[in-house]
Amino acid sequence: MMVIAADGTGDFSSLQAALDAAPADGRPVRMAMRRGVYREKVVWTKSNIHLIAEDGARLVWGDYALQTLPNGERKDTFLTATLLVSGSDNRIDRLTIENDAGDGRQVGQAVALYAAGDRLHLSHCRLLACQDTLYTGPVLKKTARWTPGLDGGVADVAAPLPFQARQYYEACFIRGDVDFIFGPYRAWFEGCTLYANARGGYYAAPNTPADQPYGLVFHRCALTGECAPGGMYLGRPWREAGCAAYLDCEMDACVHPLGFCDWESPFRPVTRRLCEHGSTGPGAGGAGRHPAMGRLSDAEAARYTPRQVLDGWKG
Repeated sequence: MMVIAADGTGDFSSLQAALDAAPADGRPVRMAMRRGVYREKVVWTKSNIHLIAEDGARLVWGDYALQTLPNGERKDTFLTATLLVSGSDNRIDRLTIENDAGDGRQVGQAVALYAAGDRLHLSHCRLLACQDTLYTGPVLKKTARWTPGLDGGVADVAAPLPFQARQYYEACFIRGDVDFIFGPYRAWFEGCTLYANARGGYYAAPNTPADQPYGLVFHRCALTGECAPGGMYLGRPWREAGCAAYLDCEMDACVHPLGFCDWESPFRPVTRRLCEHGSTGPGAGGAGRHPAMGRLSDAEAARYTPRQVLDGWKG
């Protein structure tokens, strides 16, 4: 067991130092992270690591899209993450991952977790930010170019994926506003709380590949927040085939009666791949829902299981 302690009483005082010291051959590693604030930007490229954080352990950084790179370009979304995980078969328990750059209207996008790895499992974690909190998708060429330890990557967010990764989020608290859960991967969210900031926006913005049958799946989640009633849409299609499903979720008055909405510019309409079943609460689906969205039958909803959605991996 490798012990990380911000006060210097462990084997390492930073998460990055512990990850750098872990074996690169994929041997299983367990890390214990003691409570404290770890102000660092972390790149996690290794696989088969289980990080177990004490309550009160917080990983925090504050990069944002409107920052300027040394060559004069804007940093943009995909270089802002507090934590980028590109290895496979990793697990994180109880860690708070935060981007504290602030309101997107002033700073642009500011990612807390860039989840690029396959078979990533988060349990009882807190992901905190404003615009674009959680990206679940591959490393991009721009990201690899500017990030030590990474290489390769796809050309842009619309490029064919190198693989269709799978991720599982269990009992996590995820806070944000505009498009705050976004990306092309298959991801199952079990019993999570999706908390909207006062600004309001969109809980999800999937850009699922057209040949991939599942995208972001929210099962028995709670949709809530501090925005005005109707201030949050369930999502909008970042790309034409964007796919998101809300199954048996509790929705309060934050949720807009329309549910999903079209992406305005360039125009991308809602399709049946954005769908809902069994919602409850003041924001649950009714006659005012978007006419083009999917309203799953009981039989259709029953086909959504972790094993099916995650292509054989149980999470």
